[in-house]
Amino acid sequence: MALSLDAVAGGVVGEIPGSPGGVLAVADSWRAGARVLDEAASGVVSSRIAVPSWQGVSAEAFCSSSRGLDAGLDASIMSLLDGARHLEAYAQVLADAKEALERLRSLVSAALLEAVDAAAPEVLVAGVRYAAAGAAVGIRARVSIAAMQTAAALNAIGVGAGSGTGAGGVGAHGGGGVGAGKGKDDGTGDKTAFSDEDIRRLRRQADGSADWDPVDQADIGDCYFLATLDAYSLSEDGEQFLRDHVRWSEEDQAFIVTLYNFFGFPVEVKVTDYYTNGNQGDDLGGGRRGPNLMSVYERAYGQYLGDHNLPYGMPGNAMRAISGQYGPPVVDTRGTSGLLGAVREDHKYTDEEWAQIEQAVKDGRPVVAGTGGDFSDGSTASGATANTDADVADRQRPDAAIDGRDRTGDYQIVEGHAYTVIAIDDEYVTLRNPWAHNNTADGSDAEDDGIIRITREDYEKYFNRTDIGEEIP
Repeated sequence: MALSLDAVAGGVVGEIPGSPGGVLAVADSWRAGARVLDEAASGVVSSRIAVPSWQGVSAEAFCSSSRGLDAGLDASIMSLLDGARHLEAYAQVLADAKEALERLRSLVSAALLEAVDAAAPEVLVAGVRYAAAGAAVGIRARVSIAAMQTAAALNAIGVGAGSGTGAGGVGAHGGGGVGAGKGKDDGTGDKTAFSDEDIRRLRRQADGSADWDPVDQADIGDCYFLATLDAYSLSEDGEQFLRDHVRWSEEDQAFIVTLYNFFGFPVEVKVTDYYTNGNQGDDLGGGRRGPNLMSVYERAYGQYLGDHNLPYGMPGNAMRAISGQYGPPVVDTRGTSGLLGAVREDHKYTDEEWAQIEQAVKDGRPVVAGTGGDFSDGSTASGATANTDADVADRQRPDAAIDGRDRTGDYQIVEGHAYTVIAIDDEYVTLRNPWAHNNTADGSDAEDDGIIRITREDYEKYFNRTDIGEEIP
């Protein structure tokens, strides 16, 4: 009887196709491929610096070509690692579902056995079977949704497509990622352990008894992530949300940062050091700087990504990793035309899109803008105003930092970069450059704090994409 009831239970519950181990094997192969490409990228860099005395047109052509190859390899590495993470997340969903289905099968078998032993009426037995079938359908539905989301994510990444664009792409053109850093190298190789002084300061920031300085990006091209962190830091709710997801563990002697994977499941990351060449943290005076809570998040995200490189990501992915909220809306300057709805780039936001950006900023939601617009005639924003007369109050109210004491003139907008959107009105958009400064039109440091106000026209021209996060949870 037990065997036949097990068979009935199995028929009611069914099976979930797919092998978590098989999916993980593919993810492992992609990570192995990324390591091979990483070695190749190192070889390209070595070849470029092996003969420093080589001069002339041929040398310049070789350097230009090798830099392009290096960038392409790095984009492919990031795509493979990103794809591996999505596959690993799906494998976990698949494994959890199979385990849940097995538990359900055991429960149904036991319930049917009890019903038979008790000579329960057929309607009760049918009810057990009906409820079990419904639960099984729900479990399989979660797997199906996860499979579709994973497939969509892998298509967006374009692993193996060789295009160099997409979520792991270089630059912001064509929907690719943004990742302009102030230095030439990605800088993630150097890490510094937290000192006792650092830990005391960071714990105070995490528990709400101290604030942190705005982000200050250095040699790692993770502007998209730092600009997103800065966007969360603009509101009290956002600051508290960040604090709520960092705790100190005495047992581990580490900060535990809670991030979220592709499916919105929490992932705890143990952080004991920070990127030496990453976010420059707080100004401690006397020329000293120390890591702040944003540095902890930056290191946690780097570890979450596989401890490889942070450059060339998307603000939307950063928002999802920070908040667990899926699919923040994206407003872009592409329109449609023609009977077939062909996409065209007109470098214009519609009135509805402007209203959407304005409302998001008003609501205190994170808003990050990417520069993948029209740089064909240069990168100058004319009539812009940088916060050259910064003071302490500007840190408390960055949306009101620009006033008559600041310098108005021509400033550079960085291509392939991400900025935090701070404020917007009928004429201007106020942004913060995560570099913690802007450059004048001639390329010199404007000696400001990164806050800059530009016209709506220049925003439309240079910023072709605006990522808008959900309301702070």
